[in-house]
Amino acid sequence: MYYSDESNDRAALVMFTILQVLMVFVVYGFIYASFIAVKMAIEKSGLTFMTYLPEVITLIVYSIVMYKTRNMFKEEKRLRAVGWLMGWGSIIIVFLYAHLLQLVN
Repeated sequence: MYYSDESNDRAALVMFTILQVLMVFVVYGFIYASFIAVKMAIEKSGLTFMTYLPEVITLIVYSIVMYKTRNMFKEEKRLRAVGWLMGWGSIIIVFLYAHLLQLVN
């Protein structure tokens, strides 16, 4: 067996893709739960459909983050891409919890 940069790059890309899929499940799971919580808040408090706006924005923003981090990873900025992917995921989750906290109070 011999060392191959090409096979190592392909393996790293597969591992990063698996990480992206896991992060999509986690972040979009929180977004879905937020949609349900906002629906319940709308029914209870009589709010308008504009209450869904933060959830819709996070769907769009995280899709853009996924695309940008994939490009970063392909440009050999691997650690930065992983940091951005996980960092933006955690920021979005905290943002959604703050939004739901405002609806509850």
